[in-house]
Amino acid sequence: MKIGRNDPCPCGSGKKYKKCCLGKKASPSLELYYRRLSEAYDRLVDRLIFYAAGTFGEDAMGVAMDEFFLWPEPEDEISGEMLARANPLFWPWYVFNWEYDKIDADVELAGPEDRTVAELYAEAHADKLDPLEKRLIESVNRKPYSFLEVLTVEKGKGMTLQDILKGDCIEIEERKGSEYVQPGDVLFGRAVLVDGVGMLSGLAPTILPPGHKTDIIQLRKRLRRGQPSITDDTLYDWDMEVRDLFFNIDRALHTTPKMCNTDGHVLEFHRLFYEVSSLEAAFRELCNLCVTMTPEELSADAELDDAGRMVRVEIPWDRHGHKASPGMTNTILGRIVIEGHRLTAEVNSAERAEALRREIDTRLGEIARFKVDEIQDLDAMMRRHAPESTEVAGSGSLEQEELMQHPEVRKQMAEMISKHWEGWVDQKIPALGGKSPRKAVKTADGREAVQALLTDAERARGQDPFTLELNREGVQRVREILGLNH
Repeated sequence: MKIGRNDPCPCGSGKKYKKCCLGKKASPSLELYYRRLSEAYDRLVDRLIFYAAGTFGEDAMGVAMDEFFLWPEPEDEISGEMLARANPLFWPWYVFNWEYDKIDADVELAGPEDRTVAELYAEAHADKLDPLEKRLIESVNRKPYSFLEVLTVEKGKGMTLQDILKGDCIEIEERKGSEYVQPGDVLFGRAVLVDGVGMLSGLAPTILPPGHKTDIIQLRKRLRRGQPSITDDTLYDWDMEVRDLFFNIDRALHTTPKMCNTDGHVLEFHRLFYEVSSLEAAFRELCNLCVTMTPEELSADAELDDAGRMVRVEIPWDRHGHKASPGMTNTILGRIVIEGHRLTAEVNSAERAEALRREIDTRLGEIARFKVDEIQDLDAMMRRHAPESTEVAGSGSLEQEELMQHPEVRKQMAEMISKHWEGWVDQKIPALGGKSPRKAVKTADGREAVQALLTDAERARGQDPFTLELNREGVQRVREILGLNH
């Protein structure tokens, strides 16, 4: 950072550089000045919070918090966890961005309207305001929050961020935060320059994965309509929409997602029990619910008694193709087991249970009598099958690792993942507005969105090393197909 002769001195004295440290052998380091800025900023925010209470009254914080969270309805109660996550964002917003408006407030406050706390404080303390605090207020006041993509990281020192909505870049001095991020991550907060030094003033602790950049790009399209560029003024006018998007993403990342099957049905395990008068007759009517095995192949796997009669047979319920992965040739929908006079059908959603019961009732008619539909949700199922010891818990992953060592399994897995990524380029992707990646990359916004999804796909997220490497190879192949390597 080159300091001009007439610039404020980085030491924080308030004097011009030429009248302070210019003539000294060594000027204060950037790291030292950043430390001075951070300390001054923390002191300033504390003073502003105290000043706000004295100026607007004790109810001011509650009024501001209602606005910050976009006036939630009673049924949308903000959880304690979300409040804790929002604290690093709320307090800087409260003192640098919030403006009292009688129309929006449930109670009348003592302070003036349409002025930030920082502005009022600077006016009230104009004669005795610390020079560094003055520059902080000038740099931070009314600066809006935005989504910031991490471009580069120097661990323990700082990072380069790009505002996804505005497009401008800034180098940030940030020792602690830079330890936990990687290129492609998206942050939510405010990045400012103070005397040429980049710093964060309000930052959410939630790191957004690259895949959520597609939602931000959609918001950016709305902000661009009717104007040549997006500025701080634009973001200040759209601050509620920007915060609303962040809150929705943050809430989604901290809410246990509903598990769904390939048809998009919420997982709910059903076991349908029937009594059948004839195993053989039931088998003949139901065997073609399996499209991947012939009746003869199913019969060959059946259990027989000493006389050669079928006593137990299993029928997979499946269909050709797979909605979620073009690399897979079929989808397992459920399983039917007929043992003696008892028929049990297992599926993983209410919709499939209804469809399969309709099939069984229609095909078997009077030879079957429905008994009961036993329902168990996912949480209950997991509790029921929870491992009783860490030894048992680790056995599944060990078996998986052993299985992946077999060359034929690795070959099949490689073929399946390769087909998935080759088919992905022509799939309609909801995150791309229903467009395929091949169509989306024809626009600049689309290319950026596809790149974000691919960056997200390269993250490990619990994948074993072999599968991770296959997916990364698949992603690289997609980039080549779509011309994204340039």
